[in-house]
Amino acid sequence: MAEISDKLKQLMANRGVMLGTEWQAERQRTEQSRQAGDFEIEKCVPGEPVENEAGSFYLVRTDFPLDACQGGVPLGDIFSAGAEHIAVSACDEELAAFDPRSAVFIDIETTGLAGGAGTTAFLIGVGYFEEVGAVLRPAPDTGKPDSLVFRLDQCFMRDFDEEEPMLRFLQDVFKRAETVVTFNGKTFDIPLLRSRFITNRLPFRLDAAMHYDLVHAVRRIFKLRLKDCSLGNVEREVLNIRRHGDIPGSEIPQVWLDYLRTRDARVLTRVFNHHRNDIVSLVALAALIAQRLSVPCGDGFDHAEDRLSIVRLHHRQKRYEAVVEHAIKLLECETDVYLRRECLSLLGMAYKRLQDWPQMEEIFNLMAQEFPSYLLPRLELAKHHEHRSRNLLEALRICEEVLENAHPLDRTALAEFERRKTRLEKKLKRKPQL
Repeated sequence: MAEISDKLKQLMANRGVMLGTEWQAERQRTEQSRQAGDFEIEKCVPGEPVENEAGSFYLVRTDFPLDACQGGVPLGDIFSAGAEHIAVSACDEELAAFDPRSAVFIDIETTGLAGGAGTTAFLIGVGYFEEVGAVLRPAPDTGKPDSLVFRLDQCFMRDFDEEEPMLRFLQDVFKRAETVVTFNGKTFDIPLLRSRFITNRLPFRLDAAMHYDLVHAVRRIFKLRLKDCSLGNVEREVLNIRRHGDIPGSEIPQVWLDYLRTRDARVLTRVFNHHRNDIVSLVALAALIAQRLSVPCGDGFDHAEDRLSIVRLHHRQKRYEAVVEHAIKLLECETDVYLRRECLSLLGMAYKRLQDWPQMEEIFNLMAQEFPSYLLPRLELAKHHEHRSRNLLEALRICEEVLENAHPLDRTALAEFERRKTRLEKKLKRKPQL
């Protein structure tokens, strides 16, 4: 029996299993530590209480030098990212005035993800570039100011009554914000912050600022390839960041509610780390997108799907010269049928908008050869020959060829060709071509 008992104890030790008496003693030690305040936020997350006329809240401040990297991207690279490329990625010409020195990067953690009046932001992070030296001057050979750091203020509510002092502190920070940078902030973060400021009868200064919401830029550029454009996936696939020991965002609201009940802030260290990485990634992602867009002909992007997305992006903004430049370069090496077809289509429509009729005709003829069942190039060619080249016979031939060979389910397209064929026949009767 003694031998069996020894083997059982050894097995339990190897498995990390405690005896009942050991578990009870550990529970008592944990409770004593909790009662002594060893697990309070001040002991677990280095920071300091901040007081103002409305009360106090807890502030965790971190300064990052400009050469600090997130996913291999130095934070200072945001200063060499042209504002015009920020504007292109956002489809917002107003952001051509983007200046990192007057930008505020914002992310919040809340008591719920549904929004509404009952949802509170218990952790609000604001990042901004702050001067720490006496003289602001460019560092040698870099063009970047050597007296700046990226300062991240994580404002934390230790209880519900700390919301107003926290918001009053943020009022002063928001005064500097000419641009707000978020990830899905237009839909979630900013509306929720606005409601909390209004609830506390405080003016909300961010409504006057420009807004660069990176989720929309990311979707325009990377969705064709990634499908999942959540910040976590973009970090992995674009910034090459692998977070270890990260807490899932869906668990964070319950962590704070548990803290209110137990005053045990140990798990909150993971929340602060998660939140800190989210905001620093905003800086790196904005810099990376702008830098890649600045490379001519889309060569800043390694994947054909991303490069086609850039062609789409320029076409959406009616930057047709850029469409031609990027599309021609992509077509030189791209063989994928679907990517090539869309790229040719965008290129042909760009030439049409530029009124370069010979090039437009050449591209749509090439499309008609490469994709015999695709009707768009034939429709554009039929329009061109009817209204511009005045070759009514050629326009009629195209319509008849389509109607003879097209799939019968393409009813809408066939109806368009039927109407055009009828009109062309009437024109030819009135004015026969030699």
